[in-house]
Amino acid sequence: MLAQLHQNRLRLHCQSVPSTPALAQAYRVGVRREGVSPFMGRDGVAQALSDFLGMVEHLIPHDKFVIFQTLFRFPVKTNDVMSEVFDKLGRIFEGRNPAFSYQFATTEQRDDWEWYRMEKLHEPQVWATKGWEFFQTEINSVLIVDLPEEQASGDRYPQPYFYWLPISSVIEYEADKTTGQMRYIMFRQKGDKIAVMDDESYRIYEAKDDLPQGEPIIENKHDLGYCPARFFWSEPMSLEYPDIKRSPVTKELDNLDWFLFFSISKRHLDMYGSYPIYSGYEQDCHFHNDNTGDYCDGGFLKDRKGNWLLDANGLVPCPLCHDKRITGAGSFIEIPVPVEGQPDLSNPVQMLPADVKSLQYNCEEEKRLRSTIITSIVGTNEEITTRNALNEQQILANFESQSMVLNRIKKGFEDAQLWADETCCRLRYGSLFLSASISYGTEFYLFSTDELRDRYKKAKESGMSEAELDALHQQIIETEYRNNPQMLQRMLILADLEPYRHLTRDELRVLQEKGIATMEDLVVKLNFADFVRRFERENMNIIEFGSAQNYDKKIQTIRERLADYAREVLASQSSNNQNE
Repeated sequence: MLAQLHQNRLRLHCQSVPSTPALAQAYRVGVRREGVSPFMGRDGVAQALSDFLGMVEHLIPHDKFVIFQTLFRFPVKTNDVMSEVFDKLGRIFEGRNPAFSYQFATTEQRDDWEWYRMEKLHEPQVWATKGWEFFQTEINSVLIVDLPEEQASGDRYPQPYFYWLPISSVIEYEADKTTGQMRYIMFRQKGDKIAVMDDESYRIYEAKDDLPQGEPIIENKHDLGYCPARFFWSEPMSLEYPDIKRSPVTKELDNLDWFLFFSISKRHLDMYGSYPIYSGYEQDCHFHNDNTGDYCDGGFLKDRKGNWLLDANGLVPCPLCHDKRITGAGSFIEIPVPVEGQPDLSNPVQMLPADVKSLQYNCEEEKRLRSTIITSIVGTNEEITTRNALNEQQILANFESQSMVLNRIKKGFEDAQLWADETCCRLRYGSLFLSASISYGTEFYLFSTDELRDRYKKAKESGMSEAELDALHQQIIETEYRNNPQMLQRMLILADLEPYRHLTRDELRVLQEKGIATMEDLVVKLNFADFVRRFERENMNIIEFGSAQNYDKKIQTIRERLADYAREVLASQSSNNQNE
């Protein structure tokens, strides 16, 4: 129950839900009624919505709460914040140096597994798609490795597969408090059936009231020696509640509730700028219906007994004076007409403008809350890093802050995938499978190319060493072309070929005039792209050229040929000058 409540709060802020009318109806007429499930609505979001609106109802007056409910719409503001957060955390799947190693008795099983895990299990993409979705909104889900009821023809090996089971489908379980490994688990399946897994077998029962009935209709033994089920995530919320898993968002749920309340309240305040409040003297209206006895009182009708008249829209407005109070957008407040002997402290008609300072405060506070939440979850906010002038030590500290968060999350995914892959391999290959190791990498692309170029520019202006500039330049190339391995390889080769790559053409020309750089280097720099294209026309692609050679020897060979092109240009220029 507590795990489900926790996930419902996560869903409210992390899962975009478009069905506003259904959820609003669930809150207004269903969730608070006795005997109605607190998890009704779309994936339990209605329960979290009920708790959130209940908090708001105790914070503001009833009339403001009615307006608050009207302004509440899905997707909520925090969905956008969490989308940005998980985009940043999703960098764990873009490690620079990932490594996946599987050891088998023979190469036949290794080759078969590489084909099977990509074509049938859809690895590694499934972890970055479905696995990432469950990480965001189903942190307490259970990872299950199962076998089909019937073996598919054409494959001599068993065909295990894995999937994520929502915690709401689990009936009963017993798990290791440290590892999350199940000793047994019972959960619901389609068609009024229950599945039971333990360290010996898979069993399917007919079910009634979440209880197995009679003998199993399907029973399959396995030789794993452990139950093929475990909690997807290993990190507990606390020692007291080891089975409730901690999401990176868990510690910020309270701040997300407040941010959502604040952002909707800001919308209400924004309306005062578009719909100002006007005030004026009470109008003395003498409307009276002689047939019915109805008369006007403050712009609305009463019957002859003094009772307010009501229709489907509420109080019945006076047909004579109600529409005369204001023309255009806004609200109107009536001020009593001063009586004889009472000073007139009000203008006849005036507008009460919105407080500009309050509007500005709310805008700035919303930005601050958003930045604080993002920074708390993902580490130092990149927007702050970009906006403020930081030295290299501060940038390095920010880098390490984000790296610590990413390493913590990637470790959870590495453990989950390693368990799923090892279990599938043991079911498919038995003793022919030896071991496996999985690493998503130790370095991540934490900065965009624009941010890296800005750092590179500042590093160059501050006089940093060539080695530091080389490292930043290489990081720019690796980030820019991380999804295009062939272009990445080409750009790294070109970077090694270009003379004085950290200098502009004008800067190199100055060095040449001072005798520090040679004329050949300057000519190569000025004609670098043309010379590279000529080399490839005369030989082959620079990636393939010299691929069998030592890399340093390859670069030296190409450089010498580019220098030959430069000498040809210089010789041609000298000859033309002599002829003139």
